[in-house]
Amino acid sequence: MERLAEYKRRYWEAMNASRSRRDFLLSDIMTDMEREFRIPFLRSVAEREVDAEVLRLYRLISGSRSI
Repeated sequence: MERLAEYKRRYWEAMNASRSRRDFLLSDIMTDMEREFRIPFLRSVAEREVDAEVLRLYRLISGSRSI
C-alpha cells in the first residue's frame, strides 16, 4: 500500500522533530488518515471496517502523542 508507506515516512519525520512540534505533526497525520481511510471514531466499528495494517499505524501514531 503505497499511501501507507507515505504515512509511515511522515510518522518517522514527526518523531524526529522537536518535541514542541511533534504532537502537532502527529495529530495532522491522524487527521489525514481519518479522512483518507475513513477511520470511524468507534473502535469496534474501526476494527471491522478498516484494514488492519492501517489501523495498527494509526494506533501507533495515537500512542506516540504526549497529550
